[in-house]
Amino acid sequence: MKKIIIARELKRLCLEKSRFLERADIRVFTADTTDDVLQISLKEKIDLIVTQLDMPGMKSEELFGIIRKSRELREVSIIIVCQDTLAHRERCRQCKANAVMTLPLDGELLSLKVQQFLSVAPRMMYRAALAVAIEGKFKNRPLPFWTENLSSNGMLIRAQEPLSAGDGIFFSFFLPDGTHVSGYGVIVRAVRLQDQPENFQFGVTFTSIDSETKAAIEQAVKLTRRRNG
Repeated sequence: MKKIIIARELKRLCLEKSRFLERADIRVFTADTTDDVLQISLKEKIDLIVTQLDMPGMKSEELFGIIRKSRELREVSIIIVCQDTLAHRERCRQCKANAVMTLPLDGELLSLKVQQFLSVAPRMMYRAALAVAIEGKFKNRPLPFWTENLSSNGMLIRAQEPLSAGDGIFFSFFLPDGTHVSGYGVIVRAVRLQDQPENFQFGVTFTSIDSETKAAIEQAVKLTRRRNG
């Protein structure tokens, strides 16, 4: 069974878009304060925490500092919702969030990210759920994609959508240092996974991304490789 702690308001938003959290194999704990998050985490083996940056109680930096330093708690995945400012993204970076979402919040995308984190094994921190729109097919509709690999020139993504080479995508995600990465790319390779026939891998080449963002991606990849030896 998967266990999730979610802020009450975010739970309401998720349930408006999906009944995923009502599945029998998922147990949901609702939190009103950061103190609630810590107390529940100490009692239960939690898989995912979904919270807002400035909930009542102790500061988020203090809460997640405790969690990330704890041998028993530090493997939990964390999604934080915050204001779309440099200061707030920097605070999320200090919290070592696995994913950051900014206000105004897209309830459908939040629900998809929750499903991804509860359905797949933990990833390296720079790997992030993507909000993807396929040109001419699914315009402006968030789709459940996951990054398998990332470089300054492109990325390898996994999805259950049967897309084709030549399809264009819009992508948006955050690096661990809070840098917001967004732009356009084109699928140059599409492969169905033999051991997971319901999943596809797509090689994406960036077609529109600025030089500063490329440098930030390169630095994130270097730090991740160094951290993993």
